[in-house]
Amino acid sequence: MTCKYCLLYELGHCRKQHPMDPKKEPRYLRLQNGTLLHLVFDCQACEMKIFQN
Repeated sequence: MTCKYCLLYELGHCRKQHPMDPKKEPRYLRLQNGTLLHLVFDCQACEMKIFQN
């Protein structure tokens, strides 16, 4: 899934506004049911991509 909503932006860590160490960025999102989602940030397109492992 691709969306314009970006967790980096919401957390105040937008790469365009505040470049940061990529090792400290969230790469996964765990849902309440235990499902693990992989996050990929495409800052050129200002999008966040979500993949289910």
